[in-house]
Amino acid sequence: MPSSFDVSAQPLDAALPLFGQQAGLQVSVDGDLVRDLRTNGVTGTMTVEEALQRLLAGTDLTYRFTAADSVTLERVVVQPESGPVRLGPVTVSARRTEELLQDVPGSVVVLTDEELQRSNLESTADVALRLPNVNFLDNSDPADLTLSIRGISALSDAGSGPTNGVFSDGILLNPTGDTSGINANLVDLERVEVAYGPQGTAFGRGTIGGAINFVTKKPTDEFEASFETELGSYPDGRATAIVNAPILEDGLLSARLVAFGGISDGFVDFAEGSDPDSIGRDDVGTRLSLRSRPTSRLTLDASVSFDRTEFDASNSIAITDLQDENLVTGADFIEENSLNRILSSFQWTYDFDAGSLKSTSSLFLTDLDTLDDTDVSALDFIATEASLNERAIAQEFRFESESFELPSQTGEIAFNLGTSLSFNERESDRVIDPGSDAFALIGQRLGLGPLADDGSVIEETADQEVFNFGLFGDLRWRPIPDLEIAAGARFSFDRVSQEGETISSGLSAVTVAPVPFDSDEANFTAVTPNASIKYDWTDDFSTYFAFSTGFRPGGFSSTLFGFSSFEEETVRSYEGGFRASLFDDRLLVNGSGYLLDYEDIQVSFTETVGSTSVVIIDNAAEARSVGAEIGVSALPLESLRIDTQIGINFSKFTDYGDSPFGDLTDRRLPNAPVHTFSIAGDYEHPREIFPGARGFLRAEYSLRTSFNDGLDPDDMGFDGFDLLNLRLGLRAERFAFEAFVENALDEIYATGTSASFATGFGTPTIVDVGPTRRFGVRARLQF
Repeated sequence: MPSSFDVSAQPLDAALPLFGQQAGLQVSVDGDLVRDLRTNGVTGTMTVEEALQRLLAGTDLTYRFTAADSVTLERVVVQPESGPVRLGPVTVSARRTEELLQDVPGSVVVLTDEELQRSNLESTADVALRLPNVNFLDNSDPADLTLSIRGISALSDAGSGPTNGVFSDGILLNPTGDTSGINANLVDLERVEVAYGPQGTAFGRGTIGGAINFVTKKPTDEFEASFETELGSYPDGRATAIVNAPILEDGLLSARLVAFGGISDGFVDFAEGSDPDSIGRDDVGTRLSLRSRPTSRLTLDASVSFDRTEFDASNSIAITDLQDENLVTGADFIEENSLNRILSSFQWTYDFDAGSLKSTSSLFLTDLDTLDDTDVSALDFIATEASLNERAIAQEFRFESESFELPSQTGEIAFNLGTSLSFNERESDRVIDPGSDAFALIGQRLGLGPLADDGSVIEETADQEVFNFGLFGDLRWRPIPDLEIAAGARFSFDRVSQEGETISSGLSAVTVAPVPFDSDEANFTAVTPNASIKYDWTDDFSTYFAFSTGFRPGGFSSTLFGFSSFEEETVRSYEGGFRASLFDDRLLVNGSGYLLDYEDIQVSFTETVGSTSVVIIDNAAEARSVGAEIGVSALPLESLRIDTQIGINFSKFTDYGDSPFGDLTDRRLPNAPVHTFSIAGDYEHPREIFPGARGFLRAEYSLRTSFNDGLDPDDMGFDGFDLLNLRLGLRAERFAFEAFVENALDEIYATGTSASFATGFGTPTIVDVGPTRRFGVRARLQF
């Protein structure tokens, strides 16, 4: 029989007596099990079993009735000899509050810590291959990754904010829209969440297509340590060490330290001379997290992380070599390039009787330095030295109320209110050095015959600052326990300022025009509303419909005469979906269908005046994206789990008749494959090989159909590709060992084209390629 509950978010040991009183139960538990745990509370009318699940969501505790009026809490223990018997509830923060996945009225895909570990997902690009309707371009180096969600991706070379936001614990990693911060090393994560569609009141700016959030593990009051190592066939190696320890008793201070490093010779060779060398990379990083609970109502979290990647060059080859499956770059030199990232944050949460107030402060720094043979050919054509520095400071306050009853039995309401400030600065410098072959080809193009190298270079500088202020809130009303109606909005104000110049002289000015120093500033404002309705038809089946809007501010691009401005882009999203749990939680099915109307899209193209050209950012007309996502998790056997994600997407321009390439109406959007698919199967043999250890076999398969990466219809498109990973090994509570082969079919595939000044002069198109087949072993020890 349903009962009424009103237990606020608080430490679990304080919440249990109140819950027991409201449920009419005697709750028994070992005090050590709940000492460091918190509950998000439970409010509303529901059965005792449902209330217990909500009360314990996000903990490692379960319950067992010992009598009709008494229940015992105990730690979840998965016995290796029995295997899993049901698919448990998943906790998410897609609406920036901890709740069960089935309570979210929107499409959300979650990769848990277990799934990340077992699939060996180590980067944002790895994660993208497991997600429906998510694709990436140019997975060539740590600073070169363009994400597409539901067909929506950045079509401009530089903007004032991202199209799809990538977050770490809610902190934006690509605030200026640049990609140098998002292809992160994924280490010691609790889960990865992908929330589809605009996420204005949840994650804020830069989430037109959706948001990817990496949720890190937080310190606990129990000592634990682990060490993991991996060896691969490139050759390559990687090691990770994690230590968690209480510093002060009673939750006053705990710390968690993560350190990792890796080295790889890569999968593309450098063919200079007769002694090919591989193009490789080295990674090293660390993260220190601290947590303190000085009172039962106050939680303090602080974290600082640093990682550094050194890489020789991009994984770029000529299209002719790709067709011949000859993964050897034509570059005539390679250099050591480096990317440094620092992220620090401080968060405090205070629980009032009426709700909780959370403050998040963050500082994010990236520093990228590269020197590349940009033409990626044996020609002495173009060498480019570039540096990119980003600084992002952000502050957010968010208040989440408890649910409270309305008068006259009209249900319950809860609300969220918040405000945010951020300041982002991007400094870019690039020096382009044309070689002797470039001048010879320019002379031939101009009908002057081969010309001598006059030593001129092209130097481009661009400094951008973006100040953002946001004010947001939403209201959630439950007129009856099974129905939730929600509505909210976000007000955004962006002040964008930019300055820069292009210096080119001599023959260099023939291909790249000099642009005089210029500076400009513009303000952009928007109100982006959202609304949703969700109904629980039974405890195991619910449906929802959601409407949301998104906004990306405008900015400036260079012209022959200085800066020109472009306007903001917007999207309206309509989505409906369902969630179902069948066969006693042994089969979970999620489905969603959507329609996105995309307007004033920011696109880049080259404008030529006379013999010179510059890259212009302008606003296209309209596009539409229609599609669906289906996720299925199943336990057909107690020792066999299968997870499947299916994405279908039809994205095209609906009105773009005046593009620089002619009428693009009805042309597919770039970086938007129609079909995406992934499936992972994991089987653990029911018999123990020796006490506590069982053998396992795991397979992971992902598919992407064909796509384009540019607007020009004459540009080449990319064939689809499919990847298969196989893993075989042993698992136990304290250790795991596996042998693996990744990309077992040895698929040779392109992930995008690389910009090259040489391409227009008859040299081959340059493409970026994905990792080839790789064998290896992994081992993990847990202390």
